[in-house]
Amino acid sequence: MTGAFDMPEEQPISYDECVVLKSMQYHESDRIVTIFSKTYGKTNILARGACKPNSKLSGFTDSLSILQYVPKTTRTFTLMTQPRIISPLFHIKEIMGKSFFQAFSICELVLRAAEQDTPMPLIYEALKNTLIVMDLLESSDGFASEKIVLKFKLFFLHRLGFDINHDHCSGCGKKMDPALFLYDSDRGASVCSRCAIGRPNLYEMSKIIKTLLYFSETSDLKQIIDSEYTQYEISQASSIVRHHIRANLHISLASESMQRQ
Repeated sequence: MTGAFDMPEEQPISYDECVVLKSMQYHESDRIVTIFSKTYGKTNILARGACKPNSKLSGFTDSLSILQYVPKTTRTFTLMTQPRIISPLFHIKEIMGKSFFQAFSICELVLRAAEQDTPMPLIYEALKNTLIVMDLLESSDGFASEKIVLKFKLFFLHRLGFDINHDHCSGCGKKMDPALFLYDSDRGASVCSRCAIGRPNLYEMSKIIKTLLYFSETSDLKQIIDSEYTQYEISQASSIVRHHIRANLHISLASESMQRQ
């Protein structure tokens, strides 16, 4: 029996976690933060007062940060409250080298291609784990970062239904010989040697097909890092994935362009 003076039970605080994709000033003292949330997918939240001097929220609105927060819903915005850092990704940010642009490219891909307010928990876990592993890698190990970034992009394309087809020609529909087919970067699809006649901008797939299949089907990042592929194979695979994203998602990633300059 409940007594008249019994205190009500406190409700447990419900934390969400997210990767900060983008942050911009809103009015004089607030920031609109675009996050990729484990619970809500890509969404916008308000960091009220984050631009004020000595604000407790100012350090939690930086892009390329992984954090927990308590969402508080109002009539106009969902507010960021009680944030705490999971990983600030300091190593990636401080080096400002190849790994920085690679990390930024996968966040940009999610920012521009993920549907708004649509939960994508498997993609969230893949993005978070990829960024954390990249942050732990040695600064000289840019090749390893390139491999796991390629893995994430292939996984992202797979979850959105835009896998690179290795089986049938996009031109004639016939089953392709794994030793002969090519990737048509203008069409954004694989073609057989016959349909490739007279078409420019082709990549020979036979040399890197195993690389793409391995990265798209294997989920263990340690296996990806330890895999023995040449820089040429990884570069060719990355070029094909870049063209595939541009042709099928209609996105050219600015972070990749900056990396190549």
